[in-house]
Order: sequence, then C-alpha cells, then structure tokens
Amino acid sequence: MLSTRPQISWSAVSNATNYTVIVKGYEFYWEATVDQKTTTLAYPKEQIELQLGNTYKITVIANLRGSLISSEPLVISVLPEKDQKEIAYKVKQINELNLPPDEAAFLDLDAVFMSKSLLNESIETLKARVAAGSQNPTLYRVLADRYLEAWLPNEALRNYQVANELAKRTRNSDELTKVQQGLKLVEWHNR
Repeated sequence: MLSTRPQISWSAVSNATNYTVIVKGYEFYWEATVDQKTTTLAYPKEQIELQLGNTYKITVIANLRGSLISSEPLVISVLPEKDQKEIAYKVKQINELNLPPDEAAFLDLDAVFMSKSLLNESIETLKARVAAGSQNPTLYRVLADRYLEAWLPNEALRNYQVANELAKRTRNSDELTKVQQGLKLVEWHNR
C-alpha cells in the first residue's frame, strides 16, 4: 500500500457487540475497539504511522456476547520511498495526458497500481469513476475483478451485474463474455 495511515474496513458480523482491530509488526503494536455500528476505522492520530518499506498484520475480531470471531490476519506492506515516488511520477504523467477519465482509470492507472500489487489504490480509483457516474461496462468489470482479488465477492457480484447490464445495453459482446467469466468465479468463490 501507499498510505502510512490507511483507513481500515471490514464486513459486518451479525450480532457483534463491537470490533477490535489489531495492527502489529516488528516492534510495533496497537489495537482499538469500535462499536458494532461501524465497519471502518480511520487510522488513529495518536498512533505512530506505518513505516515505508515495512510489513504489518491487521486482524479484526468481532466480539459476540461471550465469544470471538477473528478474521484471517491481513498482511500488508507499505511501499518503500523509491517505489512510492515512481508510482507518483507515473500517475502524474498519466494525469497530464488528459485521457478520457474512465479509460485512464481502468487501463493506465490500474496497470500502474497493479504492477506493485496496490489493489486498494486501484479499487479506490475505479470507485471514484463509478461515483462520477461512469456508464462504461469495462470499468465496472475491472472493479469487480479487483474486488474478487480482494476476497470481496459481494462487492464483485454487484459490479459484475452492473457491467452485465451496461454491456447488454451497448451490445458489447467481448465485455459480456468477460463479465460471464467473472460471474462464474463469484459463484465458485461463494461455494
């Protein structure tokens, strides 16, 4: 990831009374508890930020009356400064080309981010285009692909469905084929 103070989010667990978020690394540890109404945690200002080039584990524990459900630890690495600068330079170059925004997002920016396994950055870039009102089926399908890579099949399914409708409306048979393959992967993932 690029951020040294990322927002942490997770899927809700029914009947959870609260959630405990644990972030740890080499000589690094903090935890915070939030109520059951939230599934996001802004990186606490009082905590030391993550360090460039280091790797951390993030675990979310759902506290249920008398029992706990723990997520699998998510292992993240913050890119070293050299890589961060390289990514920033490439993003700046792409932005200066004044490409159509949707295509810049799902072709160029996605390729730059994914070249360094920056899944979250790619998702956030694609989500911004969705929020801007994109009607491009490829953008929704690539976003769904990224959600599937992030093990978020429900979000993937929603975006594949939108991509499917948009591809049908525009008679984009190549995109329809890719969407159908993605939907099969969601089905397999949900088994």
